[in-house]
Amino acid sequence: MAEEEDTREVLFPDWEGPDKTGLTIEQTGGEIYVKEVKGESPAARSGKVYEGDQIVGATIYFDNMSSEETAELLKTLNRHKVGLKLQNKGDKSPCYSPIFLRTRQNFSDRYGCQHHRF
Repeated sequence: MAEEEDTREVLFPDWEGPDKTGLTIEQTGGEIYVKEVKGESPAARSGKVYEGDQIVGATIYFDNMSSEETAELLKTLNRHKVGLKLQNKGDKSPCYSPIFLRTRQNFSDRYGCQHHRF
C-alpha cells in the first residue's frame, strides 16, 4: 500500500494572485507546481510553502467578493470536484419564501429548489 502524501492547507487572507503572494507556479504534465517561493513574501513567511510543492486544490472564501464575482467564479467550474460550504439562511432563500410554499413547482423550476426539503 502506498504511503499517503503530506497534504497541508495554507491560508492567505489577502490573496491577490500568485505573484503578489510570492509564488511562481508552473504547469507540468497536467499538474501545477510551486516553481519558486520568493523571499520575504507572504508565502515564504508562512513557512508552509516549498518549491516543488504540487498544488492539488484551493479553498476560496467569498467574504470579500461581490455576489456577481462569486456567481461568475462558480459558473466557470464545470465538471470538477467542488465542495460547497453552506449555511441555511431561512427566509433569505427564494426556496423558503411564503410564495414558494404556495407555488412550489414554479419556484422549483426557476430556482432548482427540492420538494423533499419541505
